[in-house]
Amino acid sequence: MTEEIFVRFARKPYRFDEVISAARDTDDLGSRVVISETIELTTDEYDAFANAPLRDRAWLAGKGGYFDLKRQVVEVTAPERQTLYVDPSGSSYGRYVGLRVPTPSCRYPEVRVYLSGRDGNAFSILGRCQRAARKAYLPDNAIKDFISEAKNGDYNHLLATCMRWFDCV
Repeated sequence: MTEEIFVRFARKPYRFDEVISAARDTDDLGSRVVISETIELTTDEYDAFANAPLRDRAWLAGKGGYFDLKRQVVEVTAPERQTLYVDPSGSSYGRYVGLRVPTPSCRYPEVRVYLSGRDGNAFSILGRCQRAARKAYLPDNAIKDFISEAKNGDYNHLLATCMRWFDCV
């Protein structure tokens, strides 16, 4: 299985400091991505890319984008430099350049479920979670696994399961 990580991206960054700024945006959970390829650069090549990510690079051409509902990125490394994650979305420049962020505490942080101030009935909560998961295009088997786990206990278990799986507010 390919490892999934979370990355906060800067869109069409002009300079590396824009990538740093995007990575510090705590309002953004980050995007769940999979690494499709790793490119190892020298420090000079890395610095040239980081200082001008919008320039065309042959090693980015045709890569990135979404495949099977998963965002593909190119991992860019160099000695003594931060690892960058680039989604050129089929282009040959750094259309989206980002840094890895800590994995959120829930399984699917991009699925936001509103629980506060809503109907607290267990079936209502399950339905709300299921609709949010479908809206986020989670695979059917993941939704079935969630429902099975959530139903396997009492009301408190249901709430705990919701919080383990989704961003509950």
